[in-house]
Amino acid sequence: MRILLIALLVLLWLILGWLFYKDYQKCCIPKDVVPETAVSSAKSGPILFNWGSSVPVLGDGWPRTRDSLAALATDTTALEISGYYCNNAIPDETEDLGLSRAADTRKLFPELQDERIILLAKGRDCDSSNQSSLFESVEFNIRKRTEMIKEMDDRTLIYFPTNSTQKLNSTEVETYLNDVATRLMKTAESVVLTGHTDAIGDADKNMVLGQRRADIVKKYLITKGVDPTKISSVSKGEEQPIADNSTEDGRSKNRRTELQIIK
Repeated sequence: MRILLIALLVLLWLILGWLFYKDYQKCCIPKDVVPETAVSSAKSGPILFNWGSSVPVLGDGWPRTRDSLAALATDTTALEISGYYCNNAIPDETEDLGLSRAADTRKLFPELQDERIILLAKGRDCDSSNQSSLFESVEFNIRKRTEMIKEMDDRTLIYFPTNSTQKLNSTEVETYLNDVATRLMKTAESVVLTGHTDAIGDADKNMVLGQRRADIVKKYLITKGVDPTKISSVSKGEEQPIADNSTEDGRSKNRRTELQIIK
């Protein structure tokens, strides 16, 4: 009888201790403080996040992943970091949180200069499990970045010298377009080319100049075997600058053809 009573007391002590520990976890551990076993007990991965937090939770594989990404961000490329936020939950995460996740992840690459980094925020649908466990919420891409070519999330900017309308005059651009042509011939994708100019000169003439710049790229892709029906070329002239037209540096950024692949 005495042994049975002791066993019951021990069992009761274990149950009460477990209930206290669960309540303590819910009320008293700050959101951004993650137990060391959190990554392995929930999802695993080199870099994860808690719901509503921009603080990265790093797994064992992070040092190798970080070093590989840093090595790929060279003088002709940039590391694009996209921070995701959940936009279909109650309450929603926000676009600012996605950008904060990207910015806090960027701090893990102190040796990379800002011109070698691109920060983005992207919304996505999430499920209810994301609110109670660690989840993947950042994505990395390597983008080409040179004086002539700048890859972005959904398009590529191809730059032109002043008044250039006759040919590409760049082995670098031709090499890039060769890869685009190969891709277009292997897939059902199409491409939209939009020509832009700086604000120097007559607006109507700039509209024509922008069209010529788009058509230069179109003609090159056709010579490489791309079906002309898969290519659209239009001009926006000087209407959509992306930089200040009052400076030479700004005007050089506005003289461009934007290449967007449509899936």
